[in-house]
Amino acid sequence: MNPLELAASHNRWTNLPVAEKLLLFGGLLVAALLVPPPVGHLVILAVCCLCAVALARVPVRIYLAALLAPVAFLAVGAGPLVLDLVNWRLVVDPAGVDTAWRTVSRAIAATAATITLACTTPVADLLAAGRRAGLPGPLAHLVDTTYRLIGVLIDSARTLRHSHDLRLGHRTSRAAILSLGTQFASVFVLAVRRARAIDDAMSLRAERGQTAVLAAAAPVSAVHVVVICLVLVSVATVGVLT
Repeated sequence: MNPLELAASHNRWTNLPVAEKLLLFGGLLVAALLVPPPVGHLVILAVCCLCAVALARVPVRIYLAALLAPVAFLAVGAGPLVLDLVNWRLVVDPAGVDTAWRTVSRAIAATAATITLACTTPVADLLAAGRRAGLPGPLAHLVDTTYRLIGVLIDSARTLRHSHDLRLGHRTSRAAILSLGTQFASVFVLAVRRARAIDDAMSLRAERGQTAVLAAAAPVSAVHVVVICLVLVSVATVGVLT
């Protein structure tokens, strides 16, 4: 299991009903798309950090790493909105700056809600909740298999990279290119083998094309639902009025 999976399965909110967490973070995600920046988005980010670090007790290092990775991607992606090519020269577009910071602010708030849900809810629980809500079995199986395969391939690629480093596979530029090509080829072969092995293993637990996970449905608390609704209304009110 990767650190994010461990954090999702070993925190104070792991056993809370998935419906409650979906209501909270789904509501924050919708609020991030609707309320104007920046105050409302800062409030959403603060609520997500409070829920993850203070209430769910997700490790700070893991949560920040999961949050900063997409934030860095958003910052890089904002470049084309800010810069414009005029007479073969890059110039800053004032209108683009306004669009960029609003887009990044909205995206960061929405990303925080999504990452916090991922850090507090195991994938197996999400898939089980989806199946109870009517998600088709083959689609849930495809999502589960793909998720497991990605985790295995990342771990395999990391192991291959480490082994090539120990054999000084990156001592020269030519050796680095050869080493990189070998790693890609090895990961491709492993992907085919591991995908077949994962599909065979999961077919022993359920019918082929289906996923069977041990995830009990926890009852939803009316008090928690009321509190969540109050939080969402408060966040939306602050975002709109400020």
